[in-house]
Amino acid sequence: HTTRAVWMLTKDKLFLYIFGFSIMLSGVAAAPSKGHTTRPITTGTSVVGLKYDGGVMLAADTLCSYGSMAKFMGARRLVQVDKVLLGAGGEFSDFQAIIDFLKADALEEECTSGLYDNDTSNARETWNYLRAVMYNRRNKMNPLWNDIVVAGRDEKGKSFLGWVNKLGTTVEENMFATG
Repeated sequence: HTTRAVWMLTKDKLFLYIFGFSIMLSGVAAAPSKGHTTRPITTGTSVVGLKYDGGVMLAADTLCSYGSMAKFMGARRLVQVDKVLLGAGGEFSDFQAIIDFLKADALEEECTSGLYDNDTSNARETWNYLRAVMYNRRNKMNPLWNDIVVAGRDEKGKSFLGWVNKLGTTVEENMFATG
């Protein structure tokens, strides 16, 4: 008696047929990889923001967890971009991407500032810009998995403290705590 084995690859399953019996070896074979974050993996948690007479204060821990394991002890989750201070909880790589495109936007504004007379760089503008970005990414089913606290001065020079989540929801308040 000769052993006969046949491999069969369907659209989403890999089967091995031996002696007429079918064995499913993989629930998903050669599935295309996702190009975006489907769930947070390396995360930071708490950011606290407080607006007081004459300024705004943000505080955050420096721990990023990989699942339930404390993985990175020195992560910078408070970052200054131009005149704005940002703090984020959630997926750390998404926060790094947000910082990268905010820095690129600030550089573009600096390079073109001679073309325009108004200086619009302030915390409220950044907060509204992040609202649009987060809402846009959510609608494309590719959200940035973050809660971001935005602090600085508004267009009138007053203290500003705002929060944006991954859905593009915004809140302006005197104090915040995320995570």
